[in-house]
Amino acid sequence: MKFKSLIFLFIPFLSFAQQEYSLPLFVIDTEGKTIVDEPKVMAKLKVIDNGKNKPTDIANEYDGFIGIEFRGSSSQGFPKKPFGFETWDKDGEDMEASFFGWPPEEDWILYPSYNEKSMIHNVLSMRLANEMGMYASRTKYVEVFVNGSYEGVYVLMEKIKKSDGRVDINKLKEDEESGEDLTGGYIIKIDKATGSNIGSWQSSFLNPPSSSNRSYYLYEYPSDITETQKSYIRKYFQDFEIVMSGNTLGDSTSGYHKYIDPESFIKYILINEVSKNVDGYRISTYLHKDKNGKLKAGPVWDYDIAYGNANYCEGDKPQGWAYRFNNVCTQDNWLVPFWWEKLITEPAFRKAFHKEYRLQRDNGILKTENIMALIDENANEIKDAQLRNYTRWKILGQYVWPQPEPIPTTWQGEVNELKEWLTKRLAWLDANITAEDAPLNIIEIESSQFVTYPNPFVNQLNLKLKAKENAEVNLSLINSRGKEIWSEKRNIFKGQNELSIVPNISVSQQLLILKVSTEGQVLTKRVIRN
Repeated sequence: MKFKSLIFLFIPFLSFAQQEYSLPLFVIDTEGKTIVDEPKVMAKLKVIDNGKNKPTDIANEYDGFIGIEFRGSSSQGFPKKPFGFETWDKDGEDMEASFFGWPPEEDWILYPSYNEKSMIHNVLSMRLANEMGMYASRTKYVEVFVNGSYEGVYVLMEKIKKSDGRVDINKLKEDEESGEDLTGGYIIKIDKATGSNIGSWQSSFLNPPSSSNRSYYLYEYPSDITETQKSYIRKYFQDFEIVMSGNTLGDSTSGYHKYIDPESFIKYILINEVSKNVDGYRISTYLHKDKNGKLKAGPVWDYDIAYGNANYCEGDKPQGWAYRFNNVCTQDNWLVPFWWEKLITEPAFRKAFHKEYRLQRDNGILKTENIMALIDENANEIKDAQLRNYTRWKILGQYVWPQPEPIPTTWQGEVNELKEWLTKRLAWLDANITAEDAPLNIIEIESSQFVTYPNPFVNQLNLKLKAKENAEVNLSLINSRGKEIWSEKRNIFKGQNELSIVPNISVSQQLLILKVSTEGQVLTKRVIRN
């Protein structure tokens, strides 16, 4: 045994440049220029895809110029950088190119998947959407060198944009400002206002339970949008929101059917709920409208902190609805637009949602074995490459924002964790997406029978409440400055419940708010601590 160990010590380490790669290689040379977050700098790109590849091989997929920059928001803070690039000619002008047989375009993304260590989340989400008949970015695992430095496994992705092979909507020209010409196409994004290069507007409607939060809508396409075109699409959204804020939103003529394509929204919601995307509906959320068409949801985007990969706002739990984010993180700066919940709980929409869910779960891509097969397919594709990636980036077993604990110590552990979480998530969805004519199992406490005593209280506070179903509730006390000073989770049961709490707090003679939170409901009572 010792003899074998001595032999191993003399085996030379192969540098990244000397190794063979089964994934395609993207070899980027900036010729001394520094890559920054705008503007793009010119570089040379070789793409090598021979089955067994070395960075010194002759390019056979692409050999030419690109303009490259850093992209993304929070992801730019990670050591492994996300890149956006355009294929250029020798004069720095946009030039369409095709990678791996995809439709020709000039705008592309190299996604690093740094804080999602299975490196599967986004690829899986795009595939699920594709299998449901939606357009989603094509994806391809590649390995990247920049100026001779091995940067690891990336995902080549199509940038979301209007294109015949991408978001296939009408090209809206600057002089098209009236009649049916003005009606499309448009791409709009719900996001942080700082993410816009073209401009944005703020909704007129509040996002409950906040008394001040309103969503931002960003103009994404056309890039040269005129003020008349901005006014048109803004009013279209405002009219839709007015309908969604009223009591006739389900009317087949004047309700939401007049403004949106329900099928696209149902499928979009399914992807967000299966993944329990903590950013879903409120950030990186794309919508698009064709000429003479209705608003459609999608394409799906940005799932790095979905599938349980978030240690805040209950993002790690396989239970709970993603669209009810506002009831979990009431103080977040970017809440879910109010109309998502109104839409999802409208009876006819809910019935159609249930029908699609059962179709996909029983015979479609959401069958457990189909999802697991997709995960295995992606894992097998990168099982060798991940060794190099995590030799370059030694982060396995270490916390990278916002990964919850326990943190797997191996890449295979990350893959297994994804499978285990999804198994629990699908079981929860099966139990909570109920019969076609029933609500989505909203746990309801009868507010008229929510009682606290004694009030004022000294050490122990009692409460009575009546629930329509078994549930887990979160109890919390909020001080006069709006800060949570105590919380505890309790199980309640269908029917009448009596609970006693002994909060470990030091305040006295102070007005407090007792908050009781369930899936889809928040109840409050004023109490005084003596």
